[in-house]
Amino acid sequence: MPPPHGYGYPPPRPTVTSAVAIVALCLFWVPLVGLVLSIVGMVKTARGKARGRGVAIAALVLSILVTAGAGLVGAAIASKPSALDAGCTRGKTAVLQQSKLIEADSKKGDTGAVQSDLNTLINDLAKAATESKRSDVRATVQAVHDDYAAIAAGDGDQSKLATDLDQMDRLCTIGK
Repeated sequence: MPPPHGYGYPPPRPTVTSAVAIVALCLFWVPLVGLVLSIVGMVKTARGKARGRGVAIAALVLSILVTAGAGLVGAAIASKPSALDAGCTRGKTAVLQQSKLIEADSKKGDTGAVQSDLNTLINDLAKAATESKRSDVRATVQAVHDDYAAIAAGDGDQSKLATDLDQMDRLCTIGK
């Protein structure tokens, strides 16, 4: 039976899913790229022009979350530029690696290896202090170096070392 006069059959539903919406969903994890593509996908699927409106919405939501998360991470890093200084990265790496070796050699009772590990740590800290671009990082790494050098010479102060290491940790760690 034909439709009543003046009314036609509704236009057929689109059968093509928006490729932009699908690509946006695949690239939501790339900040801004996924966001832009998902907005384009929303426009392309508006008013039934193409299928995939739900895919575009999902891509938009995920893209917003990823972009916001990337912004927060960027803000955290930008708030602590000292953490990216070569003095911080090399100094902390030296302390962490050599401390493990010193502890292991100390448990074995190998005092020669402990002294060698301590000398390596002192040399690595001196190098880290000279590579530092920031005066606050340089001063802190140098203070830790001096503390370890005093300990190696037999007249070090463990509490001063702990205080200086804490200062280095605060200065060189993002989020602290």
